Amino acid sequence: MQAIQRSKHCLVTGATGFLGTNLVHQLVKQGWHVRASGMHGSETRYIDHLPIEFVFADITKPEEVDDLAKDCDVVFHVAGDTSFWKKQFNRQRAINVNGTVNVANACKKNKVKRLIHTSTLDVLGYNPSGGSYDEKSGRYNFNNMGYNYGDTKYEAEQKLRTYESETLEIVYMYPGFMVGPYDYTLQFGRVFFDLKNGTLPGLIPGGGSYCHVKEVANAHIQAAIKGRPSEGYLCAGMPHTNLPHAKMFEHMAKALDTKAPKFGIPKWAFVAYGYACEMISSFTNKAPDMNPGQARYMACPQYAISEKAIKELDYNVPNIDTCIHDALNWYRDNGFSL
Repeated sequence: MQAIQRSKHCLVTGATGFLGTNLVHQLVKQGWHVRASGMHGSETRYIDHLPIEFVFADITKPEEVDDLAKDCDVVFHVAGDTSFWKKQFNRQRAINVNGTVNVANACKKNKVKRLIHTSTLDVLGYNPSGGSYDEKSGRYNFNNMGYNYGDTKYEAEQKLRTYESETLEIVYMYPGFMVGPYDYTLQFGRVFFDLKNGTLPGLIPGGGSYCHVKEVANAHIQAAIKGRPSEGYLCAGMPHTNLPHAKMFEHMAKALDTKAPKFGIPKWAFVAYGYACEMISSFTNKAPDMNPGQARYMACPQYAISEKAIKELDYNVPNIDTCIHDALNWYRDNGFSL
């Protein structure tokens, strides 16, 4: 295993996203020399004041990726497309699968020592019984749901496994349901606004393994320094943050000093809502609020255990109210109406 020191040079793809922004801030704070990249036209305001080199690049185009990794010891491949708009599924596969292959090729071309690949806890599936799972017991079982994001992230990891070698070490990160600052694209943060505006029709089924985005970012850095090659690390929750989505929404509503909906939405109705949203989007040509695959996915009980990352990467799982308040404070400090 090649030791990576904190002062080394690195590339962060997807640096303008939720996790990417947090990771860039933490890397700079810890003394890394950072080259950051984001999709053309992406928002840079939350990192452009930092002492970094920023490059716009489309990772689906090899000619734009090849030189990004030049002179880098570590590449943090965080870029990914989380859309659930059926119209964008081909683009999503191009980014999540082909883009990952392009990044891996760039790493080999530029003799990068270590690639930290941001995957998702989704590639480890869920426990249908409602119990917890870890890196050993988890298996991908979201196939045939129409959940394209999960399908593409799983496919990307299978392809990336073929690139593992003595010259390129790859470590796989599996973040859970992240909450915290810099969620300006409203990945999960949209729930805050739906609760505040009273537009959430009911409490959705299923459950998630919630975590703090800053802790996930720090675990990525530790993975670069001391993670074991070819290993995967769940950076999700523990029993105290593995919650039904309904319970999480109630915590969020309390932090907002408002009320969560009283009624739960059954799975069949949630999936039907996804179909309705998808049909409407075909007329409006705008991204739907939900689609049936995403609804089926969200209705599953996803309760991961992150003990391995805690032991090996100094990962921490704060209580759920800390995660919520840190996110809420960031929105308020940055002019969002909450």
